Amino acid sequence: MVTDFNLTGEALRNLYIFAVDVSEGAVTPEWEIQGYKTEDTSMEFNPEVTTVTDVLGDTYTDVDKFEEQIAFEPNTFRPFAKGGKLSALLLKYKREGTLEKFSQFRVLEGFGMLGTPGAYEADVHEKSTIYPTSMGGSSRTNFPFTVHLGGEITKGTIDTLKRGLTFTPAI
Repeated sequence: MVTDFNLTGEALRNLYIFAVDVSEGAVTPEWEIQGYKTEDTSMEFNPEVTTVTDVLGDTYTDVDKFEEQIAFEPNTFRPFAKGGKLSALLLKYKREGTLEKFSQFRVLEGFGMLGTPGAYEADVHEKSTIYPTSMGGSSRTNFPFTVHLGGEITKGTIDTLKRGLTFTPAI
């Protein structure tokens, strides 16, 4: 339920954030906001659409589900203080061959245009898949990755759109 659409103008891109729990299963999540030096990234909804034409010649369509994904490119290796822990985890899992860990991430979508300052609406996707798509580059080591949202969705709020955010589940 939308509690408050709080815009007075167009929504700036930094009002829609993605954060990944990089705590590796700790009781208290460690939300790392993604997008460092990424100028443009968009959620792709990838709808599964069914189209049927009935015996009368009328055509109907239904959206059965969305397979949401978002890619972060470029994404460079960087210090943890600048949000580099996810990249380190992805490289670790790739090197270890622990492929199952790529599908065990908690991902938070934060909607700064919904709610009020200090209580922005957010969704946590409990079993999302994140995988690196390549590694290399010219002057910096690029390590882009793609996120596929999945699992149960917990709705709630976040207190900020910046580092150190806290997610509070809705009651």
